[in-house]
Amino acid sequence: MKNREEFTQTNRIMWNETAAVHQNNYVDNLLTRISAPDYCTFDAVEKRLFAQIDLCGKNVVQPSCNNARELIAVKKAGAGRCLGLDISDQFITQGKALAQAGNVEIELVQTDLFDIGSEYDQQFDVVYVTVGAIGWLPDLANYFKLLARMLRPGGQLFMYEMHPAMFMFEQDTGLLVVEDYFDRSPFHETEPDADYMDPSATITSPSYWFQHTLGDILGQCLTNSLQITHFDEYRHDIANVGAFMEAEKA
Repeated sequence: MKNREEFTQTNRIMWNETAAVHQNNYVDNLLTRISAPDYCTFDAVEKRLFAQIDLCGKNVVQPSCNNARELIAVKKAGAGRCLGLDISDQFITQGKALAQAGNVEIELVQTDLFDIGSEYDQQFDVVYVTVGAIGWLPDLANYFKLLARMLRPGGQLFMYEMHPAMFMFEQDTGLLVVEDYFDRSPFHETEPDADYMDPSATITSPSYWFQHTLGDILGQCLTNSLQITHFDEYRHDIANVGAFMEAEKA
């Protein structure tokens, strides 16, 4: 059985390869767009919920920030201190270039989330977790402990994630359920796979994905004394990975 670090470091190598693909695919164009004062990545749901939170002056941390394009939007929306954490060296490098192009000051740190100590405890008003973050993490219990520790008293966790039921389906089988929703064993991807941003590009590095049910996620919120004030499910595909399901419905 592999240990947690073997899982996360395998994924780190894969994300560094992915970052290189994204650099060629869209980052050069993003460097231009991100300079606009009104640059924003929020969809309608995020705009509505962030309006309720009121980001103005608040300190925000985004674990698994990728290349920080979303965190830069948070900063441009009026947030105070903004910290992005990601295991990928290459995505952090991209993020620093994007922040410079966007003329914003944010902190970006390359780290395995499970290596973080107490240095960020009770420093943030908002922890922002967005699409495609938690499925790469082998240890949900310690992850949520970290999120809870980073929040100041009265702080808020904003998680806008893919629905775990989506991972019961595969593209070549349409709406046929092929995976066990409750299977917690790691899914080891060893075959070359199309990149999620550029389907014409192939990612060859292996990776590990972990199924976390809604019960797992909400249970960890309660275990870590995070009061649930809002929960919802949406029809739209926030990750743009479910087009094959829509085609089957049609």
